[in-house]
Amino acid sequence: MTESKKTLKILVYTDGRPEAAKALCFGAELKNRLAAEMAVITVRSGTHATEDPTPVGIDLPLNNRHALSVGLQHLIGAVDVLTDEGLFEPQLSINIRAGAHGHLFICTTPSGERIPFYERFGHFIEALNHVVEDHRYDLLIAAPPRRSVMWRFLLGDTTRKLALDLHTSILVVRGGNPNSRYLVCADGSPSARRQFPLLKILLPSIRGPLELIWAKPPDASEVKIRAAEECLQHATNWLENCDKYNTIRKLEGDNPADLILGAAGSNAVIMMGASLRHDVYKRMMGSLPIQILSRTESSMILVKLPPDADTDFFKDPFTC
Repeated sequence: MTESKKTLKILVYTDGRPEAAKALCFGAELKNRLAAEMAVITVRSGTHATEDPTPVGIDLPLNNRHALSVGLQHLIGAVDVLTDEGLFEPQLSINIRAGAHGHLFICTTPSGERIPFYERFGHFIEALNHVVEDHRYDLLIAAPPRRSVMWRFLLGDTTRKLALDLHTSILVVRGGNPNSRYLVCADGSPSARRQFPLLKILLPSIRGPLELIWAKPPDASEVKIRAAEECLQHATNWLENCDKYNTIRKLEGDNPADLILGAAGSNAVIMMGASLRHDVYKRMMGSLPIQILSRTESSMILVKLPPDADTDFFKDPFTC
């Protein structure tokens, strides 16, 4: 029986900042390499009922964009970025639709694929989760702002909120790009093992080096050592069967976060499974992935809900 191929569904967040263009470019490249489905979203607080009426149902020339809301202007800026990336032919106009939670317009690629652009109102995470759940997006791609410790204390940490509360996997775009080396953290834990179904889908898009990394604490038990060794070997066998060269890096030290950060540097893509620790612990102490997210200069994929949740990496056959 032939295994059906999963089509990745990605949602890219933009807020109009220059950094958001990096998320859009990463998303466009993944879309092209994987034939993924793609959408773009921006979220604003409040409600569009308090603003001047948006012209809906008509072809609006893009040279009139400054008459639109700031959210729609952000989305049109995203269209510009994606046009520069070759995803669209130059767009002359858009046709905006109104909905209960915001606005929507569609742009069409030269091949006829329709890509939605959502302007949503409400609480940031709730609005994202609403769209994620309605359309079953597998991966959110975003470039949240980096904040100092003081600003995180005063305003909160967007990246941490996404890691804790978003209902799908996230790719936080910083230094790494689609051609960078990938560091897959494989310590044999349940959270590490759950990332492989998503890695399986991403594998055709990975063109740089792929490294399996294990940050071993000095007090690791025999059970954890055995689980990590088994995971590394199983992953290596799978990648070799997929004709994907990889290396294994075994690091040891008192602080696993420092080991992973040092190995990644500033121009890699780190991949980790979300921690399965109790939610209260994660919020108070911070899991290892959250520690990495808050400090790394590289990009990072945090796998929360694998696209094939019923796929067990340790059960053969795990195909390419």
